[in-house]
Amino acid sequence: MSIKRIVKKTIIKSGLLRFKQCFMPQTAVILYFHSVSNDREGQRSYIGPGITATAGTFRQYMHLLKERFHPVTLDEIADWVSGNKRIPSRSVAITFDDGFADNYHLAAPIMEEFGIRGTFYLTAGCVENQTLPWFCKTLYLFEQAKNKGIVLRDPWAKRDWQLDSPREHQEAFMFHNEQCAAFSWKQQNERIEWLENHFSFRYNDAIAPRMMTWEMARELIQRGHNIGNHTYSHPNVGYISTEDRQIEIVESHRLLAEKLKQTPKHFSYPHPYLNPQHNPESDKQVLVLGYETIVLTEWGGVKRETPPFHLPRVSIGEMSIDAFLWKLETAFAGIKT
Repeated sequence: MSIKRIVKKTIIKSGLLRFKQCFMPQTAVILYFHSVSNDREGQRSYIGPGITATAGTFRQYMHLLKERFHPVTLDEIADWVSGNKRIPSRSVAITFDDGFADNYHLAAPIMEEFGIRGTFYLTAGCVENQTLPWFCKTLYLFEQAKNKGIVLRDPWAKRDWQLDSPREHQEAFMFHNEQCAAFSWKQQNERIEWLENHFSFRYNDAIAPRMMTWEMARELIQRGHNIGNHTYSHPNVGYISTEDRQIEIVESHRLLAEKLKQTPKHFSYPHPYLNPQHNPESDKQVLVLGYETIVLTEWGGVKRETPPFHLPRVSIGEMSIDAFLWKLETAFAGIKT
C-alpha cells in the first residue's frame, strides 16, 4: 500500500473530515457515472475505461452508500434546493450520463439490490437511431488507425498526423474531438464518414456496445428510476449555433416526451470537450421547457442555496473502495481531490 493511500485511510479513520462537515452548511452530493461493464477492457476502443466501472466495483460502491450514507433521488434533491423538503444528512444521488444499455442491464439491477434509484440521462438521437455517440466513434476510429500506423492527412488542421506516434495520435484525436464537440448531428456524421473514408475502414454499430432502447427506458421509469435529457447528439451546447441548440435541447425534449409518455424534468449538459459547457441562452431554452434541475460536470457538493439549474456533481469511474470513500468524504467536506 502506498504512503499516500495510508495517509488517506488514516485521515478517514480519524474522523477529521466528518468533524469539518459539522461546521458546514448541509451538503448533498450528486455522483455521475457513464458505463458499468463486465468487460471494461474489452470495450475500451468504444467507451473509454476512464468512464467505465466494472460491475463488481459498482456493487461495492452501492453497498458503501447504503451502509454509510443516505441514497436519495434527484427528485428529492430538487425538492430540497427548492425549499420544499428536507433530506437526511450525507445524502447522495446517483446519475448516469449518455444512455448506454449497460445502465439498464447491469447498473440499475445492482442499485435496486440496495434499494437505490437513479437518474439516467439519455442522448435521445443515439437512442432513437441505436448508435453510439460520436465521441465513441472517434475513439474507435483513432484507436484502429493508430494500430494500423496510418498517416492522417488533415485538411482542417492543415498538417499530417503520424498516428502510430503516441503524441501525434493524442493531438489529432483531441483536435477532431474539439471540432466535433461544436458540431450538429449532421456535421458529426459527416466528420465520422470523412475519417472512415480516409482511414479506409468503417465503424460498425453491429459489434459495438449498445445504447439503451426506449422500451428499456420506459421499464426503468416503472421500476422507480428517472429518465432525463442529455441532448440529441451530445455536443457542447455552449458552442453550437442557436438553430442547432434548438434541435439539441427542444427536439430531444419532444422525442423523450413522445417515447416515454411523460415529460422529462431533469436535464444534463454534455461536456465532451471545450469549456464552458453551457451559456445563458442554453439555460433559458432548458428552463422554458419546465425542467426542474440542470446538472453539470463541474465538481462540487450541493447546498440548500445552490441554484437547481446549475447543480454540480462528482465524477466516478473505476477506483478502489477506499478511493471512492475518500472522494465522497472530501466532497462533503468541500475539498476537491
